[in-house]
Amino acid sequence: MAGFSKHRWPADGPERELLEYLDELHRVHGQPSMARIGKAVGLAAGTVSAFFTAARPIGPERLEAVVGFLGGDPARAERLRRSAATVRNDRRAGVPAAPAGSGPVWSAATDDDSTTRLDVILFDTAANRLNRPELMVGRQRVIETVTAWLDGNGRVLLYGLGGAGKTAIAATVADRCVDAHRGPYVWMRVGDADADVVLDGLARCLSTAFGTGEALPPGGDSRLLAIAGQLSQSGIRLCVLDDVWNPAALHTVLQAIPADVAVLVTSRLRLGLAHQVEVDGLEAAEAVRLLAHHAHDDAVAAQPDAEALCRDLRFHPYLIEIAGHRLRQYALTPAELRRDVDGSPHELEMPAGFAAPGRQNGRRLLDTTIGALPHADARDALAAVGALFSGSVTPELLSCYLGIGPGRARSALNALVDVSFAKRSGGAYVIHDLTVSYARTVLRSDGATTAVGAVRAFVAAYADDHAVIARDLDNVVAAAGRGADDDVVAIVEALAGRGYLDTHGHTLALLRMLDAAIDSSRGEQATERLHLLLSKRGNAAFNAGEFDEAVGFYRDALALAPTAQRRVIMLSVIAKALAEAGHHDPAEQTFAEAYALAEGDDAGTMRVLEAHSVAAFRRHDYARVRELTERGVQLSRALGDRATEAIFLNNLGSATFELGVETALRYHHEAKAIAVDTSNEHILAITHRCIGADYHAQEQFERARDNFAEALRLYGRLGQTQREAKVRQLMRQFGYLTPAD
Repeated sequence: MAGFSKHRWPADGPERELLEYLDELHRVHGQPSMARIGKAVGLAAGTVSAFFTAARPIGPERLEAVVGFLGGDPARAERLRRSAATVRNDRRAGVPAAPAGSGPVWSAATDDDSTTRLDVILFDTAANRLNRPELMVGRQRVIETVTAWLDGNGRVLLYGLGGAGKTAIAATVADRCVDAHRGPYVWMRVGDADADVVLDGLARCLSTAFGTGEALPPGGDSRLLAIAGQLSQSGIRLCVLDDVWNPAALHTVLQAIPADVAVLVTSRLRLGLAHQVEVDGLEAAEAVRLLAHHAHDDAVAAQPDAEALCRDLRFHPYLIEIAGHRLRQYALTPAELRRDVDGSPHELEMPAGFAAPGRQNGRRLLDTTIGALPHADARDALAAVGALFSGSVTPELLSCYLGIGPGRARSALNALVDVSFAKRSGGAYVIHDLTVSYARTVLRSDGATTAVGAVRAFVAAYADDHAVIARDLDNVVAAAGRGADDDVVAIVEALAGRGYLDTHGHTLALLRMLDAAIDSSRGEQATERLHLLLSKRGNAAFNAGEFDEAVGFYRDALALAPTAQRRVIMLSVIAKALAEAGHHDPAEQTFAEAYALAEGDDAGTMRVLEAHSVAAFRRHDYARVRELTERGVQLSRALGDRATEAIFLNNLGSATFELGVETALRYHHEAKAIAVDTSNEHILAITHRCIGADYHAQEQFERARDNFAEALRLYGRLGQTQREAKVRQLMRQFGYLTPAD
């Protein structure tokens, strides 16, 4: 059971009646916890608690969901909510002194949660000094882009983390519009107010400004049309809706703004306006300039750790402002302040608490946004990022960590995108650097062991989906580095045994994982596992051009080969590596041994032919290559092995190159079609390199360059550095690359 504090409740009135009704429903329903209610209605527990304690007002949709869960009467609850909203609207906190040059001011009641405040101010001169900064740095391009859209009466959204400078940009743009004689503008700080409250405040401000005193229709389309008429008659050319937290209210308010009035919205939420600009960190030089400005010391910009301090603060404008104040207040150097930051930039406090409510530090800004997350899964996703190793995550890995379905995990990550905590990029979700540091120090609850276990489960579940593994490779590598020996071996075995290393190559990090798994497995009885790992390590050495080293790994793997066919394959790759290293006689002897062992085994013989044809190329024995590959094509077709058929066709085409380029091209294009059909990038890279050579021989230089460039890209992507280097050298030799490339 759960109780909650009522110290915020008003003494009487409709607001208290609504809260008492919620309290009654909560009690009758057995006082379920805020977390349980939140899970049922798709809200964070903290958000639900804020509704019950009067820390923040509750909107109609969320009220309906909560009352429905508690078995109450939604119609009654909505009547109470509307009455409470009206009282809150009418209960003025006092009309503040209007800025010089501004028109009438209307302000609804405020409380400690700044997202609940509503202000409506009419400006007819560039006097928005409360929101326009003394120094605007690094935002000129954004200002120019936004101004151009507004000149066309566009509807523009500035979104991003709290403290990024959205409001400052909006005030600067709006004041410049006034300076350019484009007419007055309305500034509405709407917070999470309901549409009725915002529209009522706008109508009152306009009526006061222009002395109409007209009674507006109480609601519906007629009310929207009446407000649109007021705006049209007033000559207002721009409406700024600042700090929007209620998407539904914004949608309604936009309907009341005429099409010939530009709209500029700022929000931490990524909302569906036609034009959108993310307001993120500053460029390094501009960040340092801002730091010196707030430190009131131009010399700060020249100090060696100034840029590094700004980087530690993720180039976030408000954190840089706090840092500047701390440098000045405590006579610190940037180097000293960096030690205070110590990986937790969100914890940096404004000195002596000299800040607006909710802006004492970056953590308070993020806390407010987390309260706006629509459901518990989104908060859990953020906590998971804190426990995992990388600042990015796929829905597939998140589903393994949280034990939920991938669709539900994707929905949770999309919710983080909606509040500017994340971006989707290439199938993964990249979390904002500042949010990651917050998640790791504030939200993280599980240790690295749980994260390693989640990665291990993820690799096991998606080992055949190489693209998904590639998107989360940073987490995979980090988990292997932090896990126990059996974790490393299990992760590497899944990657090696189910083809990832073959299709995506061997990065340095993967090689280290592979070596660690081999070392861990040497003392075990599972010789088949060690055989697999050693053979893959040999492949990595071969692809890097380290042929003698590859022979060593292959020989170790040969000694542990569990079947005759695996011994045939190991002998074949040993012979191929010997040939690549220039040891042709030992290579031929090893091939003979492989053929003898493969007697009667067509699949084994095919593997020997494949490796032998490559070795024959190294001796420029094209007649032998043609003989071997013709046998290989027949055998691979009989066995239905299309990938190997493509390899033989490539080699056969190259072998017949001297007999006519057209014949070679026909074979190479057949091989390319198979590579495309089977999505085999390794074969496709080989094919593009061969086709490039064919076209070069025909003096079709543009086609040759395009195919060489594609081969170069694919070899680089696959980590096949030796082949990549050869193609690059070839392109330079033929003039397709400059020496600088």
